[in-house]
Amino acid sequence: MELLEKVTAVRAAAAAAVLLVATAVLTVVGVGSSAWLITMVALSTGAALTLTVPYALLLALTGWGLVTGFAVNTGGQLTFAASDLRHLALLLALGIVASLYSPGSRV
Repeated sequence: MELLEKVTAVRAAAAAAVLLVATAVLTVVGVGSSAWLITMVALSTGAALTLTVPYALLLALTGWGLVTGFAVNTGGQLTFAASDLRHLALLLALGIVASLYSPGSRV
């Protein structure tokens, strides 16, 4: 694994940690699912600007799992209703676009 790949992996892990901290904060504060989705979209898309596409997709999937598991449902239960799949598509699409069209894009 070359150095650039290691740095990107560390960025992805740090971004995932930020999503987990945001999950804890949003759970304690008790905001609605729309605020959850907006937060996860902002955080994962912002991080995707510094990631390669595969890492951006993994981060988007993580954000979707946290929204679906803790905002839409409780206790980490994932569901695949139409709205859940729309959230997933949104996060994945924005992750790809942010990763591909960011300055210094790295595929």
